[in-house]
Amino acid sequence: MRAGQSEIALGVAIQRQLEAGPHEWAVTLEGQRRQTRNEAGLPDSRTGDWAVGLERAWRLPGKAALDSQLGQAQRDLAEAAAAERLHNGARLLLESWFAWLRARERLAHVDEARATLERENVAMARRRELGDASELELMQMDAAFAQMQTEHRISEAELAAEMERLLVLFPGLPIPEQVSLPPPQPIEGRPEEWEEVLLTHEPALRLARLASSRSRLQAQRADRERLADPTVGIRVAHEKDGEDRLVGLALTIPLGGSARQAETDRSRAEANIASEHEAQVLRDSLAAARSALQQARGAWLAWQASQEAATLMSRAAGLQVRAYELGESSLADMLTARRLAFGAGLAARLAQLDALEKYYRLQIDRRELWNFSQHGTSVLIQP
Repeated sequence: MRAGQSEIALGVAIQRQLEAGPHEWAVTLEGQRRQTRNEAGLPDSRTGDWAVGLERAWRLPGKAALDSQLGQAQRDLAEAAAAERLHNGARLLLESWFAWLRARERLAHVDEARATLERENVAMARRRELGDASELELMQMDAAFAQMQTEHRISEAELAAEMERLLVLFPGLPIPEQVSLPPPQPIEGRPEEWEEVLLTHEPALRLARLASSRSRLQAQRADRERLADPTVGIRVAHEKDGEDRLVGLALTIPLGGSARQAETDRSRAEANIASEHEAQVLRDSLAAARSALQQARGAWLAWQASQEAATLMSRAAGLQVRAYELGESSLADMLTARRLAFGAGLAARLAQLDALEKYYRLQIDRRELWNFSQHGTSVLIQP
């Protein structure tokens, strides 16, 4: 993103350079000694000659206007590139933040399940000592607790890795001790309205359009360059030790050749490539917008379904615990039911995070979370 600010400075410098034009004043200095001979062919006299000239090439009509347009296009392109860097940085922050949240929620869920199994494992060991539980039941409980211990260590390592990644990518980012997750919001509005807004604010599409426009201007400028700029100069000469004094004007007109025509053809081909690239970026952006919208809506529906599934599985696990306490079910059935409830609960938490991430991704893309200005800066609109 800091490089984006330098890109803007580069674009401004190129704009000034193009508006100033490629030509500058040039001074020419000449000095020589003149030797004359008499009729017999012998040296007769020596005199000193010198000349001073001032010359400059001038852009033909129409070229300066195109250069000015090219300079503005270059500046707009640099600002769009900086805005795209900010946009991609916001997406990276969102992705990294939710990766950390997922690891955090997974560890918290595993902690809850491990604490429950630890208490029951201690109780089972006590019952075994009293002869109220079989060796098989104790082994099953030990195995369940060991499995949860393994998942706990894996979750701890995953959280530490995501934390390190987040802090390396965004040094100094404050990490809260407590995180309150809001319920995901449904995606309202017609798909056509969303597509229009997302395409309007898509920085990659704006960048491609500006690049295509600049390439067309460059092709026009190259076509004008087939007629070269003339050079006009004035020359003052002092010859024969001042006996002769000369003042003259010089006009130099370069003759265009195959190289200038090749440059025009190259610029036209580059303009065609940029135009095709713009069309491809438009298709990609439209496909990405539709996909993001459908994924966000699907994630919200998945979260709703996962909430219901988690509730039902939790009730089923509770009934299995009750049945085991009454001697109507085995320990293996109870542990299986709890395992399924654990998975459903974790899936519900992760589904909530997935729905939230996709919702905020849309808010970033439509500039309702951060607004990325054309000058490559960003403003936080809402927390």
